[in-house]
Amino acid sequence: MRRAIVLCSVILVVAFGVFIPLRYLRAHTTSDGAVSQPSTTSEQEPEGEGRGGDPDAAAVRVGEAQLSAIVNTPAAGWAGESVVGTGNTWEPSVAADPSSPYVYVMYNDFTGTKACNTCPSTPMIVRASSNGGATFGPEVQICGIGCPHIAWQYDPTITVTSTGVVYAVWMNEYTIVFAKSSDHGATWSAPKLVSGKISSDKPWIGISKNGTDVYITFTKGTGGDLYETHSHNGGSTFSTAQVIGTVAGTHYFYSNGFAVLPNGTAVMSASQYPNTNRQTTTAPISISTFRTTNGGTTWTRVNVDSVFAGPSYVTSSTTTLAADASGSLVVEYGGSTTVGANGNIWVQRSTDGGLTWTGKTLITPASGGGDASFPAIAAGAGGDFRLTYMDRRTGAWNVWYRASTDGGVTWSADAKLSDASSGASYKSANGFTAPYGDYDAIAITNLGKSVAVMGEGADFTNGPGNIWMNRQT
Repeated sequence: MRRAIVLCSVILVVAFGVFIPLRYLRAHTTSDGAVSQPSTTSEQEPEGEGRGGDPDAAAVRVGEAQLSAIVNTPAAGWAGESVVGTGNTWEPSVAADPSSPYVYVMYNDFTGTKACNTCPSTPMIVRASSNGGATFGPEVQICGIGCPHIAWQYDPTITVTSTGVVYAVWMNEYTIVFAKSSDHGATWSAPKLVSGKISSDKPWIGISKNGTDVYITFTKGTGGDLYETHSHNGGSTFSTAQVIGTVAGTHYFYSNGFAVLPNGTAVMSASQYPNTNRQTTTAPISISTFRTTNGGTTWTRVNVDSVFAGPSYVTSSTTTLAADASGSLVVEYGGSTTVGANGNIWVQRSTDGGLTWTGKTLITPASGGGDASFPAIAAGAGGDFRLTYMDRRTGAWNVWYRASTDGGVTWSADAKLSDASSGASYKSANGFTAPYGDYDAIAITNLGKSVAVMGEGADFTNGPGNIWMNRQT
């Protein structure tokens, strides 16, 4: 989550609609890694562990966005923007079932109803659509009653196997957990702890097409090392988490993309910051990928590019990637050419499993004119890549979409997806006031249609805001 959280343990208490960070109790785990109810004496943060990398420790998400009638001007071929997460919802992930019309959106809710007295005050939510995103079923708390004494849940990532099984990873406070659903998100397995006793942040997941191979990366809260754990039995068991990214001195790895290729090679992407406060860094930020050809036993780092931090923390660098059905890769990343300059979005391509990267292409307008960040990308058949990003070219924030049918060599013209000029106080004809969440997401349905989700709000740090979506028709 792109928010710093205090060094002590935290719980969130609701008082007059305001979430106040105080202290948290970490759940104990059973021998198989599933989260269980802790004893009356909470497990303390392991010695030497703490938090780092997220500078907005003072963030207090306040209130609930007041929604109203939506007026749209959809781009050609798009249904028009709508709200999928009401209340005060933040940071979306989306996945589409490749074998059926199901689409899943995952996010958390600062105004969510607690499933029990000791259940999360900020619960993780999943909504399922059985018709390609045209309509969605009710909100399901992925782990409410199943996560007692867990105060908050952040950083959702969700994906679907070729047989329709849904996998999800998120933060249960400062631990990373994994769960899956075989009934279209109606019920979920007990969350399995995959981060051990490492104080953790920023999880991401990648799976093989059939879901047998599962890879999860996350960042250690103190020191910023990049960790990885894997499963080769569909998530029944996971390896002990290992460091795959570290450098001398202070650093922070921010992973945000993963692909498992048809030949079994796994490739993930990350922005590596030279310190733990990404808002103030003036040194170059490394855009990197990590790849394994032996099931996660060893990993090799490949440096793709270097960028600088933009004018604010909101547009700090993020890197993501996707692979098409042939195994070709496109990495999409944001950053600035000089310290404090407006952010841009670029892509590069790889046709050798991530060994080399070529064809750096500017995705944002060459004329500039607006700060940009929040890359998201998905891929389908050979050569088919779709991406989104946010920028401020209109003076407000908007979400833009571009697509490639030749493996990322050329890209379509921008299509504006944040096409609603009303619906919330933070929406106008120019766009919305602020991004809301660390990342956006895009997926491709079984019929080849794009579904994009994005967080939009009144203020990045304090909100309120909502998860919005748009889909191709």
